[in-house]
Amino acid sequence: MPTMKEKYMTRRRFVESASAAAALAAAGCSDNTNENTNSKKGDDGMEFTELIEVRRSVRRYAKSEISKDEMEKIVADALNAPSWKNSETTRYYAAVGAETKARMWKEALPSFNAANSADAAALVAVTFVPGESGFMGSDPADELGNMWGAYDCGLASSYFVLAAKNRGWDTLIMGIRDTAKVKAILGIPAVETLMSIIAVGKAAVKPVKVPRKPVAEVLKAI
Repeated sequence: MPTMKEKYMTRRRFVESASAAAALAAAGCSDNTNENTNSKKGDDGMEFTELIEVRRSVRRYAKSEISKDEMEKIVADALNAPSWKNSETTRYYAAVGAETKARMWKEALPSFNAANSADAAALVAVTFVPGESGFMGSDPADELGNMWGAYDCGLASSYFVLAAKNRGWDTLIMGIRDTAKVKAILGIPAVETLMSIIAVGKAAVKPVKVPRKPVAEVLKAI
């Protein structure tokens, strides 16, 4: 068991190292060469402003496959999304096998979403565990209740599609589906709330950016 002096020295070294790190950060420097802390560029050299500009909903895919390792990397990036008290209640269920995807297209998605996501490398069901995000114990923290779980799930999904694009994958978030069929095919626990299905693949055509609302229409600075 460490002595009081050893505990003090350990804390002192931590404070000194933290202070040095803060000073380096304030100066725009970093002594950490192993961790990717570049705030501008993604893994493939894409700047953030470019990334959010080129990430578009894709509704026509070329045939491709995605490995479990690649999917894990995308989800690992998405885990950086904020959530209520870091509860991280979002869950991902990735259909990557040909038979599983075929069942999803045939049984769980309406014809238009099946067509829009045909030949995608994966169909990812995104869910959240209710009763945790937005709750203080067993009671809702405010009038939103489980809407906080949906809110966190949306944030996580946003990170997911950006992380996928950063790694060279296109996406489409689909809301209309047969919930019972999706849960049965992918083995999703009944208690979880299904939010969306995200197609992940390689675009067969370049998506066109649709006009966005003027900032003045959506922002009120007081």
